Amino acid sequence: MAVAMTAAAAAARAVISPAAPLARLLASFESRGCSSGSYRATIDPSWMQGQTTYGGLSAALCLEGARRLMSDDAHPLRSATVCFVGAAGGPVDIEASVLRRGKATSFVNSALMSKTKAGDMACATSCTFLFGAARPKSSIDARLLPPLPSLPGPSECEPIFHGFPPLGEALYPPLFTQHFEALLAAGAPPAAGAADADLRIWVRHKGGDDSGGVPNVAAEVALLALADMAPPAACSLFAAEAPVSSATWHINVLDAPD
Repeated sequence: MAVAMTAAAAAARAVISPAAPLARLLASFESRGCSSGSYRATIDPSWMQGQTTYGGLSAALCLEGARRLMSDDAHPLRSATVCFVGAAGGPVDIEASVLRRGKATSFVNSALMSKTKAGDMACATSCTFLFGAARPKSSIDARLLPPLPSLPGPSECEPIFHGFPPLGEALYPPLFTQHFEALLAAGAPPAAGAADADLRIWVRHKGGDDSGGVPNVAAEVALLALADMAPPAACSLFAAEAPVSSATWHINVLDAPD
């Protein structure tokens, strides 16, 4: 997650305060008007992770495009497959298309397009979303599943990035972390040289409501924007900060978020 600091990134950290909430960024989301499923948005520098946009935000923008394309006909989000193809930032286009629309399930492709160094628009993030209707209650007895770990409450935890300098030779923590509250509940923070790769955190959007949601943002969009926020647990084993980038990830949503 640590990368060399650039002058532009340093300026972004110094100038953008307080952090712009997710709702403010989504306010720039608008239809391009050229065709159904085509949208544009502007990602400000405070959402960057090194030389590209924070992956959770890229996925959330793709989901926002898919939801708008499906309109009121969409079932709740059930799964998302996300591929980070290239770098993204600044003005971006979102292109969403329906692969299949059925009574029980619908599949939507959504791609975030960003300008390359050559000046053309290319795919930076590619997502496939599955929207599905509610199913009959599962016969699996949840009491037979492994119990959730006992963790201290958020009020008892310290920020996971506490103690790291805001500026230095490495950009750590990444700029986008200013938009989240992240508290260490168990394990060791990144670059702690820990013996075990165990990392459990409490995380929510800054500027959110008491339930953890973000006003004027769909619950599943806000949830997806959190999905890539936590550092990989293996980072706790590192003796020093090192670059770590997501290439792909997949998420299943068992219950539609409120």
